[in-house]
Amino acid sequence: MNKLNRSAIVPYSARQMFELVNSIEDYPRFLPWCSSSQIISRTETEVVATLEIAWKGVHKSFTTKNVLHPYDKMEITLMNGPLHRMEGTWHFQALTPAACKVLLDLEFEFAGSLIDRLFQPVFQYIANTLVEAFCARAVEIYENE
Repeated sequence: MNKLNRSAIVPYSARQMFELVNSIEDYPRFLPWCSSSQIISRTETEVVATLEIAWKGVHKSFTTKNVLHPYDKMEITLMNGPLHRMEGTWHFQALTPAACKVLLDLEFEFAGSLIDRLFQPVFQYIANTLVEAFCARAVEIYENE
């Protein structure tokens, strides 16, 4: 089992960062490894979405169910994809009305097939750079507000 914990303090509200992470349809615009995203279903409390990954010759897709706790946290569970198991939580902790701490806690386990093992370094890169990518996107979106 692989565990990953990443965090960052940003000069944006918990609501702004939550909405940024929840804007799954925008992922292909700023995540270089995400070639497409599709919302399967969306309610006020849950999103099911599929991401297509294309990175360094590896092409995979995975579907997650994200349980939404608006502006506080988002719980992610793998429904289908190249991993044996993946679950995690995005936390958005307000520090002031205009700043928050973003935390990503992720646990994942790779499947045993050779093809899935080839995906391992790609997924580890994605997981390790995800918080940084959303922080950079926040600057791009919110800096001039």
